[in-house]
Amino acid sequence: MDATLKGVVGLLGGADVEVRCAALLILTHLGATDDRVVRAVGAALQAKNAVVRDFAVGYFEHTRPREGLAHLLPLLDSQEDALRQRVGAILSGYGQAAVGAVKKLVPDAPRRRLNAIIELCAAVRTAAALDLLFDLMASDDFDTNRAACDAVIATVPSLDGRARADLFGRTDGLAARAKGRRTALVAAAKVFGALTDAKARRRLLPLLDQQEPHVVRTHALGALLQCLRGQTLSQTEVDTLLPLLDEDDETGILRPTIQLLEDHSFDRGYLSQLNRLAESPQPIVKRFAVQKLGGFESGAVVKTLIGYLTDDSYARRDQANASLKKLPAARAALMKEFLACDDERKAWTLADILLVHDRGWKRDTTDALWKRLQDALEKRDDRLHTAYFHYLSALDAEALALHVRERAERLRKSKDFALCGKWLSLIKTSPSFDADAKFALAVAELKSHRHALAPALRRHDPALDLLRELAPSPFPVADQLRKERALTPEELFYVAFNFAEGDREERGIAAELLEHLAAKHGRTKIGKAAKNKLRLLAARA
Repeated sequence: MDATLKGVVGLLGGADVEVRCAALLILTHLGATDDRVVRAVGAALQAKNAVVRDFAVGYFEHTRPREGLAHLLPLLDSQEDALRQRVGAILSGYGQAAVGAVKKLVPDAPRRRLNAIIELCAAVRTAAALDLLFDLMASDDFDTNRAACDAVIATVPSLDGRARADLFGRTDGLAARAKGRRTALVAAAKVFGALTDAKARRRLLPLLDQQEPHVVRTHALGALLQCLRGQTLSQTEVDTLLPLLDEDDETGILRPTIQLLEDHSFDRGYLSQLNRLAESPQPIVKRFAVQKLGGFESGAVVKTLIGYLTDDSYARRDQANASLKKLPAARAALMKEFLACDDERKAWTLADILLVHDRGWKRDTTDALWKRLQDALEKRDDRLHTAYFHYLSALDAEALALHVRERAERLRKSKDFALCGKWLSLIKTSPSFDADAKFALAVAELKSHRHALAPALRRHDPALDLLRELAPSPFPVADQLRKERALTPEELFYVAFNFAEGDREERGIAAELLEHLAAKHGRTKIGKAAKNKLRLLAARA
């Protein structure tokens, strides 16, 4: 060492912080790595002044002298997170030498030192570094195990094929040596999951046994989900997974198990198990089982699925609905059930499912549907008929409207105005509800209810509302009302009385009706009332 360099080193022991920092900066730029320089800078690492320590660390960061390990290792116990991380990054540059040195510091190491050693080994990734990490992953200390495992997993995305194969072999060995140790098995499962290698199934499936700790089983399932994505399950694997659906841990057990099984096609040998699982108290299991039952095109399965449409369980109802929509073999059975249905809610459900299937039915089926609609509308007081009307309308709306009008006309001729009105009300929102139909419904409403002249009672009369809609149209409302034999003088006067208080078109209709009543029934009470109303109407004009 020459005199100048010796003088610079001597400045490191002074009291002036700026001078010491300047000396450290000079030594760093000179790249001086003499033993005396290294020892002097190493001593500066223990300085009380943080700035001096920072410059000292910077020296080792840039020069990395061979003897620097001994001076840097004590800093792994520093309480400063940033300093430990910086020193760890410097040590990683020493490679295998650093790994060998830190291995001796593992026994009885405090948490911060262990974490720094783990980060160092993950950065170096030599065989010795991985050996140390896997030794820590086999530890019964949960925090140590988790930190080492997370560090290994973080390296997986950057590994090439050879390195991944090596890591798989090490993980396989860890699982084989674990012998029931929970922390080691969890770590192995987590690394297997990160590697997503299907070969891991050999180690992971035995970990699903109920004798294993719950945390081991849930991590094994999570790893299998990653490793077997897109893979075909063997019968042994299916037989191992299905019993797990009897458990009650939805997040840890049920959901990943169902995800593993959801793409598997079950044969008829599993029908009894699926039927049993459909009765599970767990909604997610019910849904899965009913969905799988929907893959069997058998009468018994279809019958079971139809039965679930009114089940107390929403999961079973919903999945049965979805399954029946995808099952062509269910079409005939669904129609049979629909024609025999007495429950409005179920009838609507069946109608919506049937509309997903082929809508081409033979004449006898459509006739039976029409008969069911007719009976439901005319013989019941509920709204069951709406489901049949909805379905028939979807099949052929024009033909249905024609049937409805024909049925309403027959009822009108037989003077059953209440039922006539019910039929015509069905098509109120359809294009076939023309002026003639509207007038027919108005007459049916007039004949079906008693009418009073008190304003509060006649304010929302549907018959009057329909006639008011026709009043401004070309439809001859007054003429048709006069010709309608079913209407009594009292009913005509009721319409005239209300229209006399309306707009110009309504008053014109009222005048025609009142004149008709006055001329034809002038000597009766209604005739006299019509004459009085005519005088009042004339006075308002």
